[in-house]
Amino acid sequence: LAASAQYWIGNSHFNLKDYKSAIASQQELISQYPKSPKVPDAMLNIATCQQNMGDAGTAKKTLEDVLARFPLSDAADKAKRRLEMMK
Repeated sequence: LAASAQYWIGNSHFNLKDYKSAIASQQELISQYPKSPKVPDAMLNIATCQQNMGDAGTAKKTLEDVLARFPLSDAADKAKRRLEMMK
């Protein structure tokens, strides 16, 4: 349950509009629990934070990474739609 808890900590930071802490929390999940099913969603959340911080280029790369690493995930479907909207 630790990976899930870490994911929700990141979401809590996001909801407080503390995007840097949200990114750090999601990156911690990815590094500590790389096989967790939460990783694709954590990456998607990171991209959302990056976009909200005005860093569209990095957000685009993160979304592309979601597609490359987890092509069959729900997060990949969302990433694909977001990338199409960014064009």
